[in-house]
Amino acid sequence: MPADTAAQPFVDALSELVQAQADTTGFVVLHRWAEILERHFPPELPDPDRTTE
Repeated sequence: MPADTAAQPFVDALSELVQAQADTTGFVVLHRWAEILERHFPPELPDPDRTTE
């Protein structure tokens, strides 16, 4: 898949999750899932300098 497609963050997150699963003997724990997803889909924090009118 070309790197500039809209689906690229999903592909990257899924690839990392698959690798994390391969590196463990059990399941990928929830906090590890959250770390991976947050890395690829960072939360949009409020901008204190932006004002709405």
